[in-house]
Amino acid sequence: MEKLKKAINLYSSFIFLKLDPVFRRLISNEKIAAKQEFENLVGACQEKLFLRTYMVTGLRTDADILFWRVSDNLEHLQDICAKTASIGIGRYLIPRHSFIGVYHPEAEAAPRKDLDFGFLPKDTFGRHKFMLIHPVIKSHLWYELSEAERQALLAERKAVICRYREIQETFFQSYGMDEVEIIVAREARHLEELIAATRELREQRVKNYTAIDKPVFLCIGRDLREILDAIS
Repeated sequence: MEKLKKAINLYSSFIFLKLDPVFRRLISNEKIAAKQEFENLVGACQEKLFLRTYMVTGLRTDADILFWRVSDNLEHLQDICAKTASIGIGRYLIPRHSFIGVYHPEAEAAPRKDLDFGFLPKDTFGRHKFMLIHPVIKSHLWYELSEAERQALLAERKAVICRYREIQETFFQSYGMDEVEIIVAREARHLEELIAATRELREQRVKNYTAIDKPVFLCIGRDLREILDAIS
């Protein structure tokens, strides 16, 4: 009997943080040392997990920076998040929003040489500069639809995204892991296309079966040092 292949779980953590104003009142040398200590730790952790940083300050009042991390080991992901909150400027970064979800790669396992960090197919995430993040909770009516009806509505929605070749959309399932059900991450090379696609998606019939899809975060990919210097 052929053995069933074990599904690959890729755990994704989106943590939005706000810099404590107390940090800005530190003397210059203290701030430089705290930022460097934090960067060193983050850099050392990047060898074993996917990490992207995005600047949110100026776009929302409740957050300055997004850390997007992905790992195939949930406990390792948890440990990394804890470590970065306990060193350098990390001690002054206050969590404001946090979402956790799981992603299952569609394709069969790729050769290890084609994987980043030993678990992530290349170019799966983080290809584009602009990203829109929002959680989703479906209405009860959604689960009363037949599987065929749900698939038809999702196909209409997917057709919109397919018209935008430089937009990549990923769904992270949060059932049993978070208060929300799905996290939507919509990445785009061009902001104008991201806005246009999002407007079209709002008009799709599937939206009638969404109970909650807020808050919405527009995030701009930047290097960690750039972000830390800008907000501090």
